[in-house]
Amino acid sequence: MRYAHFFPLLAPKQFQVKFESATYTYLSKKLPLILHKRHACLFPRFIDQTMFQNTEWCVTPKNSTGQCVPIDTCPEVMIMLKSRPLTPKGGDYLKAAHCGFHGPKLPKICCAFNTVHSTVPTTGIGLARSTPSQESSQRLVAEKNRLKVILVSLLPDKYECGVSAASKIFNGSAVGLFDFPWMALIEYETPNGNYFKCGGSLISKRYVLTAAHCVNEDNIPPGSKPASVRLGEYDLATDIDCDYDYVCSDDPVDVPIAEILMHERYNSHDGNRYHDIALLKLARDVDFTDFIKPICLPYTTDLISQSFAGTIGTIVGWGKTEYDSSGSTVKLSVELPVKSHEECTHIYNKIMIVPSEGQICAGGEQNKDSCEGDSGGPLMTLHEESALWYITGIISFGAEKCGSLGWPGIYTRVTEYVPWIIGKFLNL
Repeated sequence: MRYAHFFPLLAPKQFQVKFESATYTYLSKKLPLILHKRHACLFPRFIDQTMFQNTEWCVTPKNSTGQCVPIDTCPEVMIMLKSRPLTPKGGDYLKAAHCGFHGPKLPKICCAFNTVHSTVPTTGIGLARSTPSQESSQRLVAEKNRLKVILVSLLPDKYECGVSAASKIFNGSAVGLFDFPWMALIEYETPNGNYFKCGGSLISKRYVLTAAHCVNEDNIPPGSKPASVRLGEYDLATDIDCDYDYVCSDDPVDVPIAEILMHERYNSHDGNRYHDIALLKLARDVDFTDFIKPICLPYTTDLISQSFAGTIGTIVGWGKTEYDSSGSTVKLSVELPVKSHEECTHIYNKIMIVPSEGQICAGGEQNKDSCEGDSGGPLMTLHEESALWYITGIISFGAEKCGSLGWPGIYTRVTEYVPWIIGKFLNL
């Protein structure tokens, strides 16, 4: 959507900005008529039809998920406006972030989802009003509350998600039968037979989260088609998986893929791989067992606002190893340090890659990395207080040689896409 008219901020002349020809993208503008009968098995019936109807999702100039809100409720923009004089770069950012007006004069800005405030002091910068109106403040608070209700309603509760026997992971080691039961394998169908390649994470009874490049026809071999998802697998080389204590797991479950929901802004020809995220809607609900359980989505306030820099993340998969270039038959795991956005940007700028706010870096240690075959799998964080596992990243890409010293892998930052995921759950 474009605005061709001019509308200056009512601010001192030295840092006025004109909003003209601003382009932005809504991820969702309103909640459609809720859930036909065929969806009754997926979502609780008590979801209010008015939820999300006032929420305007958008994509910020930094390629992260945002909300279109009054300018004085966006802290990052208010900080920018306090800079005198406003830099040309700052002016360009504001023009690109403009997404409408609140009332006749107050511009609205696409503000990063995890930074929106219901009230933000604006003293000393000369805007048309110093604080949001009571109505605006109440509306933003109500929208956040609606989001919380929707998340609690649609996602597994804390007793169902993120529960794993694994509380400590040793680098590059095989995991136990009961560890990481949300791990999924994508099976591809070809005229010459089927094969497994990418990974994914079960996040509900009907959805698996993975990378867009795992299901985009430009990124997979010609003639291949994502056909099904395998859950509850441990060792691909054996029919019956047992541990050293002769405890055996249930048979793995193969569930057909009913629909592939790839992020609308993913571009298979872009080396940056922005928006490398997709949902696989399964043909039926899956039953949770000791060997098939969902991982938790990071939708709580303390998690969605975290950068995770300096923490330890865990990855799991069946990808290539230093000993087997064809991939491991057994589910493996490794711990990786999460890097700051600044450090990641500094490293990848050397090869003309510009990580966005929607991406996160982890790794950079010798021979410890995700690799081919791991794509689409999770980067996970163990929440210490709850002892639950949360998915914080999706394996996207990295250095040409896996496990190269000084080159962390790049993952899609899941916290930036929680609104997109919920929107797809609701068929927005």
